[in-house]
Amino acid sequence: MGATKNMVRGTIFTIIYIVTTLVIPFMTFTWIKNLGSVEGTDIALAMDNARYNQIIFWVSAFGLIISGCAFFAYSAPSQSVRRGVFALIQIILNCLYIWSYKFSGATEIEFLLTVGSNEGAVAIDIQRMVMLYLGIYFLTIILKSYDLIDFIVNRKKIQERRIGE
Repeated sequence: MGATKNMVRGTIFTIIYIVTTLVIPFMTFTWIKNLGSVEGTDIALAMDNARYNQIIFWVSAFGLIISGCAFFAYSAPSQSVRRGVFALIQIILNCLYIWSYKFSGATEIEFLLTVGSNEGAVAIDIQRMVMLYLGIYFLTIILKSYDLIDFIVNRKKIQERRIGE
């Protein structure tokens, strides 16, 4: 029963990660790209298709890897070395995923606005927010590393407790 429960849990978390790392970002960037006109203001994304495709590629690539790793991390028994290793790998992949937003150009989005004969531009720059997330993830890496070391050092105690239950 425990193995089935872990497999179901891993599948559920994989689906959650697919939605949050693949579906939502893809829909958001597609919606931004196809804005068109809002209340008489023509809005165009000031990026070419190559840059858009680069953003979608990196978000999809890391999203798939993270989702696959989520299955292994969440289907492992609690306080196991396997869970600790995959949780640490997943946090590092999450850092790369967030960093992919920065190096693919997704943190600097510029819109060209046209109202009648007037034109303007609006830029959204979220690089500092990405750096803040990376700082939080760095602290999480430290925590997951400590958990992994704890699981390795106390392996016998954890196994004895698990057998006793």
